[in-house]
Amino acid sequence: MRQRARARRLCFAKGARSVILRAALTKEAADPPGAPVPLTDASRRWLHFVARRALRQAMARRDPAALDLPLGDASRPDDPRLDAPARVYVSWYDGVQTHQNQLIGSLGSLEPWLSLEQAVARYAVPAALGPRLPAARAARWHRLVGEISVLGPAQELGVQGLDPIAAVLVPHRDGVILGRGLAQAVEVPRQQAVALPSAWRQSPRARDFLVALMRTAGLAPLHDGPRLRVRTFLAETFVEAVAVGVAAGSTLAPSGPAAAAGERMGERMASLA
Repeated sequence: MRQRARARRLCFAKGARSVILRAALTKEAADPPGAPVPLTDASRRWLHFVARRALRQAMARRDPAALDLPLGDASRPDDPRLDAPARVYVSWYDGVQTHQNQLIGSLGSLEPWLSLEQAVARYAVPAALGPRLPAARAARWHRLVGEISVLGPAQELGVQGLDPIAAVLVPHRDGVILGRGLAQAVEVPRQQAVALPSAWRQSPRARDFLVALMRTAGLAPLHDGPRLRVRTFLAETFVEAVAVGVAAGSTLAPSGPAAAAGERMGERMASLA
Protein backbone atom coordinates (compact mmCIF):
# COMPACT_ATOMS: atom_id res chain seq x y z
CA MET A 1 0.00 0.00 0.00
CA ARG A 2 2.73 2.40 1.02
CA GLN A 3 4.72 1.46 -2.07
CA ARG A 4 1.72 2.21 -4.34
CA ALA A 5 1.16 5.59 -2.65
CA ARG A 6 4.85 6.43 -2.98
CA ALA A 7 4.74 5.45 -6.66
CA ARG A 8 1.69 7.70 -7.21
CA ARG A 9 3.47 10.65 -5.53
CA LEU A 10 6.57 10.04 -7.67
CA CYS A 11 4.52 9.92 -10.87
CA PHE A 12 2.73 13.14 -9.89
CA ALA A 13 6.06 14.86 -9.19
CA LYS A 14 7.44 13.79 -12.54
CA GLY A 15 4.25 14.95 -14.26
CA ALA A 16 4.43 18.34 -12.53
CA ARG A 17 8.04 18.81 -13.57
CA SER A 18 7.05 17.87 -17.13
CA VAL A 19 4.25 20.46 -17.15
CA ILE A 20 6.59 23.13 -15.77
CA LEU A 21 9.24 22.26 -18.37
CA ARG A 22 6.72 22.38 -21.22
CA ALA A 23 5.45 25.75 -19.98
CA ALA A 24 8.99 27.12 -19.82
CA LEU A 25 9.80 25.88 -23.30
CA THR A 26 6.56 27.34 -24.67
CA LYS A 27 7.30 30.74 -23.11
CA GLU A 28 10.86 30.73 -24.47
CA ALA A 29 9.61 29.87 -27.95
CA ALA A 30 7.04 32.66 -27.81
CA ASP A 31 9.43 35.24 -26.36
CA PRO A 32 13.00 34.11 -27.18
CA PRO A 33 15.92 35.93 -25.54
CA GLY A 34 17.56 38.62 -27.63
CA ALA A 35 14.41 39.58 -29.58
CA PRO A 36 14.46 43.30 -30.43
CA VAL A 37 11.53 45.40 -29.27
CA PRO A 38 9.33 46.06 -32.34
CA LEU A 39 9.36 49.55 -33.81
CA THR A 40 6.20 51.53 -34.35
CA ASP A 41 4.71 51.75 -37.84
CA ALA A 42 5.66 55.45 -37.94
CA SER A 43 9.32 54.66 -37.21
CA ARG A 44 9.34 51.91 -39.84
CA ARG A 45 7.92 54.26 -42.47
CA TRP A 46 10.46 56.92 -41.55
CA LEU A 47 13.41 54.52 -41.82
CA HIS A 48 12.30 53.36 -45.26
CA PHE A 49 11.97 57.01 -46.27
CA VAL A 50 15.54 57.65 -44.97
CA ALA A 51 16.87 54.67 -46.94
CA ARG A 52 15.22 55.68 -50.20
CA ARG A 53 16.17 59.34 -49.78
CA ALA A 54 19.84 58.39 -49.27
CA LEU A 55 19.71 56.16 -52.34
CA ARG A 56 18.11 58.88 -54.49
CA GLN A 57 20.77 61.38 -53.45
CA ALA A 58 23.51 58.91 -54.41
CA MET A 59 21.86 58.24 -57.78
CA ALA A 60 21.58 62.01 -58.39
CA ARG A 61 25.35 62.35 -58.15
CA ARG A 62 25.53 60.14 -61.24
CA ASP A 63 22.41 61.48 -62.92
CA PRO A 64 20.90 64.80 -61.69
CA ALA A 65 17.52 63.77 -63.16
CA ALA A 66 17.25 61.23 -60.33
CA LEU A 67 16.26 64.06 -57.98
CA ASP A 68 12.81 63.93 -59.61
CA LEU A 69 12.24 60.34 -58.49
CA PRO A 70 9.35 60.07 -55.97
CA LEU A 71 10.05 59.42 -52.30
CA GLY A 72 6.60 59.25 -50.79
CA ASP A 73 5.66 61.05 -47.57
CA ALA A 74 6.94 60.42 -44.06
CA SER A 75 7.41 62.46 -40.90
CA ARG A 76 10.09 61.76 -38.32
CA PRO A 77 8.37 60.44 -35.20
CA ASP A 78 9.44 61.26 -31.66
CA ASP A 79 11.09 57.90 -31.12
CA PRO A 80 14.33 57.78 -29.07
CA ARG A 81 15.25 54.45 -30.67
CA LEU A 82 16.03 56.27 -33.92
CA ASP A 83 18.98 57.92 -32.17
CA ALA A 84 20.11 54.86 -30.22
CA PRO A 85 22.95 52.59 -31.44
CA ALA A 86 21.63 49.62 -33.40
CA ARG A 87 22.68 46.58 -35.40
CA VAL A 88 21.14 47.08 -38.82
CA TYR A 89 21.00 45.51 -42.28
CA VAL A 90 19.49 47.19 -45.34
CA SER A 91 18.50 45.04 -48.34
CA TRP A 92 17.13 45.91 -51.78
CA TYR A 93 15.20 43.66 -54.15
CA ASP A 94 14.32 44.01 -57.82
CA GLY A 95 10.58 43.34 -57.92
CA VAL A 96 7.40 43.86 -55.98
CA GLN A 97 7.58 40.78 -53.74
CA THR A 98 10.77 39.89 -51.91
CA HIS A 99 10.08 36.13 -51.83
CA GLN A 100 9.86 35.95 -55.65
CA ASN A 101 12.37 38.49 -56.92
CA GLN A 102 16.10 38.95 -57.08
CA LEU A 103 18.15 40.32 -54.24
CA ILE A 104 20.15 43.30 -55.44
CA GLY A 105 22.29 43.64 -52.36
CA SER A 106 22.35 43.64 -48.57
CA LEU A 107 24.76 45.44 -46.26
CA GLY A 108 24.87 46.07 -42.55
CA SER A 109 26.69 45.72 -39.27
CA LEU A 110 26.63 43.07 -36.57
CA GLU A 111 27.70 45.65 -34.01
CA PRO A 112 25.86 48.84 -32.96
CA TRP A 113 28.41 51.34 -34.26
CA LEU A 114 25.89 53.92 -35.48
CA SER A 115 22.45 55.10 -34.43
CA LEU A 116 19.52 53.32 -36.06
CA GLU A 117 18.73 56.18 -38.44
CA GLN A 118 22.39 56.81 -39.32
CA ALA A 119 22.98 53.13 -40.01
CA VAL A 120 20.00 52.89 -42.36
CA ALA A 121 21.18 55.93 -44.32
CA ARG A 122 24.76 54.63 -44.44
CA TYR A 123 24.06 51.09 -45.61
CA ALA A 124 21.18 51.84 -48.00
CA VAL A 125 23.47 53.24 -50.70
CA PRO A 126 26.20 50.57 -51.00
CA ALA A 127 23.57 47.84 -50.63
CA ALA A 128 21.90 49.12 -53.81
CA LEU A 129 24.83 50.47 -55.83
CA GLY A 130 27.45 47.76 -55.44
CA PRO A 131 29.41 46.23 -58.34
CA ARG A 132 26.80 43.56 -59.15
CA LEU A 133 23.71 45.74 -59.11
CA PRO A 134 22.50 46.58 -62.64
CA ALA A 135 18.89 46.66 -61.40
CA ALA A 136 19.45 49.66 -59.10
CA ARG A 137 18.92 52.27 -61.81
CA ALA A 138 16.65 55.29 -61.94
CA ALA A 139 14.61 53.63 -64.69
CA ARG A 140 13.78 50.78 -62.28
CA TRP A 141 13.13 52.97 -59.26
CA HIS A 142 9.52 51.80 -58.91
CA ARG A 143 10.63 48.15 -58.94
CA LEU A 144 13.04 48.55 -56.03
CA VAL A 145 11.84 47.05 -52.74
CA GLY A 146 13.59 48.03 -49.54
CA GLU A 147 13.86 45.75 -46.53
CA ILE A 148 15.34 46.76 -43.16
CA SER A 149 16.41 44.33 -40.43
CA VAL A 150 17.12 45.49 -36.87
CA LEU A 151 19.20 42.78 -35.22
CA GLY A 152 19.33 41.63 -31.63
CA PRO A 153 22.60 40.59 -29.98
CA ALA A 154 24.18 37.34 -31.12
CA GLN A 155 23.92 34.32 -28.82
CA GLU A 156 26.42 31.47 -28.75
CA LEU A 157 24.75 28.20 -29.73
CA GLY A 158 25.75 25.51 -27.27
CA VAL A 159 26.35 22.74 -29.82
CA GLN A 160 29.06 22.04 -32.40
CA GLY A 161 28.94 20.26 -35.76
CA LEU A 162 26.77 20.52 -38.86
CA ASP A 163 24.08 17.98 -37.96
CA PRO A 164 23.72 18.89 -34.24
CA ILE A 165 23.40 22.57 -35.17
CA ALA A 166 20.84 21.81 -37.89
CA ALA A 167 18.78 19.90 -35.32
CA VAL A 168 18.35 22.92 -33.02
CA LEU A 169 18.07 25.85 -35.47
CA VAL A 170 14.59 27.36 -35.84
CA PRO A 171 13.86 28.01 -39.55
CA HIS A 172 12.58 31.48 -40.49
CA ARG A 173 13.46 32.74 -37.01
CA ASP A 174 17.18 32.30 -36.43
CA GLY A 175 19.74 34.51 -38.07
CA VAL A 176 23.13 32.79 -38.23
CA ILE A 177 26.77 33.81 -37.92
CA LEU A 178 28.66 30.75 -39.08
CA GLY A 179 32.34 29.80 -38.99
CA ARG A 180 34.91 27.18 -38.12
CA GLY A 181 36.00 27.64 -34.51
CA LEU A 182 33.93 30.82 -34.34
CA ALA A 183 35.81 33.80 -32.91
CA GLN A 184 34.24 36.45 -30.69
CA ALA A 185 36.46 39.24 -31.98
CA VAL A 186 35.02 42.19 -33.87
CA GLU A 187 37.22 41.44 -36.86
CA VAL A 188 35.54 38.33 -38.23
CA PRO A 189 37.82 35.72 -39.85
CA ARG A 190 37.64 35.24 -43.59
CA GLN A 191 35.99 31.82 -43.39
CA GLN A 192 32.80 33.08 -41.83
CA ALA A 193 29.40 34.11 -43.18
CA VAL A 194 26.23 35.82 -41.99
CA ALA A 195 22.66 34.86 -42.86
CA LEU A 196 19.69 37.05 -42.05
CA PRO A 197 16.43 35.24 -41.17
CA SER A 198 15.02 36.12 -44.58
CA ALA A 199 17.57 33.71 -46.07
CA TRP A 200 15.28 30.88 -45.02
CA ARG A 201 13.03 31.85 -47.95
CA GLN A 202 15.55 30.21 -50.28
CA SER A 203 16.54 27.25 -48.09
CA PRO A 204 13.78 26.34 -45.61
CA ARG A 205 15.50 23.13 -44.45
CA ALA A 206 18.07 23.71 -41.72
CA ARG A 207 20.79 21.41 -43.05
CA ASP A 208 20.50 22.75 -46.62
CA PHE A 209 20.54 26.26 -45.20
CA LEU A 210 23.77 25.59 -43.30
CA VAL A 211 25.47 23.81 -46.21
CA ALA A 212 24.74 26.73 -48.55
CA LEU A 213 26.07 29.18 -45.97
CA MET A 214 29.20 27.08 -45.41
CA ARG A 215 29.95 27.16 -49.12
CA THR A 216 29.52 30.93 -49.09
CA ALA A 217 32.14 31.06 -46.34
CA GLY A 218 34.49 28.75 -48.26
CA LEU A 219 33.96 25.82 -45.91
CA ALA A 220 33.54 22.20 -47.01
CA PRO A 221 30.61 20.41 -45.31
CA LEU A 222 32.43 17.06 -45.08
CA HIS A 223 35.77 18.43 -43.92
CA ASP A 224 34.68 21.38 -41.79
CA GLY A 225 31.22 20.16 -40.70
CA PRO A 226 32.35 18.49 -37.44
CA ARG A 227 34.12 21.71 -36.32
CA LEU A 228 31.33 24.06 -37.31
CA ARG A 229 30.23 26.63 -34.73
CA VAL A 230 27.48 29.23 -35.00
CA ARG A 231 26.00 32.16 -33.17
CA THR A 232 22.33 33.00 -33.70
CA PHE A 233 20.41 36.24 -33.47
CA LEU A 234 16.87 37.52 -33.88
CA ALA A 235 15.79 40.43 -36.04
CA GLU A 236 12.80 42.62 -36.62
CA THR A 237 12.48 42.73 -40.42
CA PHE A 238 10.10 45.02 -42.27
CA VAL A 239 9.50 45.54 -45.98
CA GLU A 240 8.90 48.85 -47.68
CA ALA A 241 5.31 50.10 -47.75
CA VAL A 242 3.01 50.42 -50.74
CA ALA A 243 3.46 54.21 -50.78
CA VAL A 244 6.42 53.78 -53.12
CA GLY A 245 4.81 51.04 -55.20
CA VAL A 246 6.00 47.90 -53.44
CA ALA A 247 4.45 45.14 -51.35
CA ALA A 248 4.29 45.67 -47.60
CA GLY A 249 4.95 43.18 -44.85
CA SER A 250 6.97 42.50 -41.74
CA THR A 251 8.27 39.61 -39.72
CA LEU A 252 10.00 39.13 -36.41
CA ALA A 253 12.85 36.73 -36.86
CA PRO A 254 16.58 36.49 -36.54
CA SER A 255 18.06 38.04 -39.78
CA GLY A 256 17.57 37.98 -43.81
CA PRO A 257 19.59 35.80 -46.15
CA ALA A 258 22.97 34.44 -46.64
CA ALA A 259 26.23 36.30 -46.90
CA ALA A 260 29.89 36.85 -47.43
CA ALA A 261 32.95 38.24 -45.70
CA GLY A 262 32.86 41.67 -44.08
CA GLU A 263 34.33 44.85 -45.41
CA ARG A 264 35.53 46.53 -42.22
CA MET A 265 34.76 46.97 -38.51
CA GLY A 266 32.03 44.36 -38.40
CA GLU A 267 30.27 45.44 -41.61
CA ARG A 268 29.08 42.44 -43.62
CA MET A 269 27.67 41.92 -47.08
CA ALA A 270 24.71 39.51 -47.26
CA SER A 271 23.70 37.50 -50.31
CA LEU A 272 20.24 36.01 -50.75
CA ALA A 273 20.99 34.41 -54.09
